[in-house]
Amino acid sequence: MRFATLVAFLITVLSCSNDDRNDTDTDNNPDSSGCTNPTDFAYEEKDGIVTVEFESIKELSGWEKNDSLQGFTGSKYLVWKGDQYLSNPGNGLLTYKIKINTPGTYRFIWRSQIAKGTEGSEHNDSWLRFGDADRFYGKKNESIIYPRDTGLTPNPNGASKDGWFKIYLSGAGTWKWQSRTSDNDAHDIYVEFNSPGIYTMEVSARSSHHALDRFTLFNETINNENGTNDSNAISDIICN
Repeated sequence: MRFATLVAFLITVLSCSNDDRNDTDTDNNPDSSGCTNPTDFAYEEKDGIVTVEFESIKELSGWEKNDSLQGFTGSKYLVWKGDQYLSNPGNGLLTYKIKINTPGTYRFIWRSQIAKGTEGSEHNDSWLRFGDADRFYGKKNESIIYPRDTGLTPNPNGASKDGWFKIYLSGAGTWKWQSRTSDNDAHDIYVEFNSPGIYTMEVSARSSHHALDRFTLFNETINNENGTNDSNAISDIICN
């Protein structure tokens, strides 16, 4: 009888232990719905905001995870240390699927930093494209500009190609929520989604030693301070 009782006790303990371990694994899994292919992951907009850590995707295409620059959010940040692609976007491609539930116009901003030197206009930019959005443009007051090679004009000063904007920040030495395009005529970045669905955001390498921490898309009805708050919750990952 004692032996049977001991066996039953051990079975119960092991069962509880396995349950606890399974719960932990589920919590750490970026997708709890059973999606196992990273290419099917999509970051879900909720209440007009999408907030994503750049390092959260699996395929980094030559970008490096790093933690030497203090003040980053999340576990690490990404930095490009390869060749520069100043006029040739599409290299070192990072792809993020975005699930939009609330159609509308969204402001785009990333949190980035110059990871080499103190010059505020070097190592300060990367390429960005929203190829399947209804509109992707830069805005400064009443001025609207579009990426080159989209059939839309006017276009930005400086580099742009095949629907890509060069997105830059100004100033070194700290992480900044800042994303602008058009040289010496800074325009903020906007994306329009006319219907709910899955959309693709692409980032590619331009300047070496440009570090990317996280990005946000927030509905234009949300102010900049709330949209770029470092304490905003990271968006859920769903299966595309």
